[in-house]
Amino acid sequence: MTKLKKGDIIYIKSFLDDNPEFYCWKHLKDLVGMPTQVTFVNHNNGIIYITHPFYDKVPFNEGCVDYEVLNDYEEGEHQNIKSSQKDILSLIQKDISDKDKDFVTDYTFKKKLKENEEEKKKSDKEEKFLDIINDIENGDLDVEVFGGIGKFLDIIKEEDMLHLINPDSQVWSDYQNQLFYAFYQNDSSFIWKIVDKYLSDVTEIGGDYYYDTSSDELAGFFNTNYRSEISSNAIESILSGEYDMNFWDVTDNVYRDVYDELTPENKKLVNERIVEELKDMETIDTHTGLLDIIANEQGREDVELTEEVISRILNDDGTIEYLINKKFDDIRSDLHGIYHGCYEGVLTDEWYESLMRELTGFVIDNDKRDEYSYKKQVWDKDSNRVEKTFYGTRYKATNCIYEVVSEWLEENKNCEGGYCDTIEYFGNYSRLLADLIDDGVRELLRVPRLDEYPDHRKVESCVNGNIGDYF
Repeated sequence: MTKLKKGDIIYIKSFLDDNPEFYCWKHLKDLVGMPTQVTFVNHNNGIIYITHPFYDKVPFNEGCVDYEVLNDYEEGEHQNIKSSQKDILSLIQKDISDKDKDFVTDYTFKKKLKENEEEKKKSDKEEKFLDIINDIENGDLDVEVFGGIGKFLDIIKEEDMLHLINPDSQVWSDYQNQLFYAFYQNDSSFIWKIVDKYLSDVTEIGGDYYYDTSSDELAGFFNTNYRSEISSNAIESILSGEYDMNFWDVTDNVYRDVYDELTPENKKLVNERIVEELKDMETIDTHTGLLDIIANEQGREDVELTEEVISRILNDDGTIEYLINKKFDDIRSDLHGIYHGCYEGVLTDEWYESLMRELTGFVIDNDKRDEYSYKKQVWDKDSNRVEKTFYGTRYKATNCIYEVVSEWLEENKNCEGGYCDTIEYFGNYSRLLADLIDDGVRELLRVPRLDEYPDHRKVESCVNGNIGDYF
């Protein structure tokens, strides 16, 4: 590109990127397909200002748009171009026919410029503030001469010239908090510019923002030091689905807690196994009332297991209870295994839901977990670059992120100087939230009461739904 100079008239064709950076889009979105004029150039620090239809001037980023210099025009003042821009915008925004649209071309723009060649005097006030901002950015002027950054920003905002400052510029680094807060107050969407640029654990997907995190990081937001019967490591295990309850004795009566809660169809599956076991035995000792009666009928001390006897056994609850709880170890073990898995699964699911309810609205918007994978180049043990697959977890957190960032800006808006912590310093969402907690602005989450026993109805449903895997 030709080196721009003051007075150049340029025609901005389009953005170079489908998703331009925030300031590129903010300053130039109303100028795409438009002519404009360069009004200020400082080649030492690369600062260029151009005319704008709604603002007096805006910074020009050469690296974000495709443009050309219109060389067949004499230098004109920015008010000429500004007036032309407004006229053209008005023309474009009218509901014109397709035939009329054919005339809205580069030729039309150039014709409009020619019709507005008469120069107008620049605003003395605007020139003064441009010089001041330039002097500050060049290090030739200190904001303390205005009574500090706060009063300087008040003046800039009152004159509606905040858009002339690029808060990402290194010269403003000692005043980042005040500048970011001022921009946020002027335009609340500035929060997302901060998020996109500085928060490494946040990803934007389809207009929503997702927090990349882990179970141990989420567990760290709970206060386990105050009246908590569960540790941070245990919370992490529950959230990751890897918690081991370390107990087996979830029931002392498999018949009562498992078999008796089965549906008729599932009881039939278990009974089929009982029949197989009985047929293999041929005889059985008398340990129940029914078996005593049958032994007497047969004139025996034990019971011969005929098909008719087995049918009578299947219809006697007392004998079935004895067989399951005392006699048939494999059947009892399988029923116990199903019950144990469901008991632990339902209880830990309920604990997970209780913990996630606390996190929702505090650090994430909802508890829907998004598991994803990505590939990354790494060094292997032989010092070769190889591609490996990694896995991550993220939660939608658009509302929470906005609240945390805006709250942090509010709390730190008055801090200035090199000793101040900044959003750039923290670099991610979780650390910003942790800083609010450390400063006492927010409190760690209480650990909710975790039920000692699972919901019986859920356990029963789980057992009936999974018994076919065993029987």
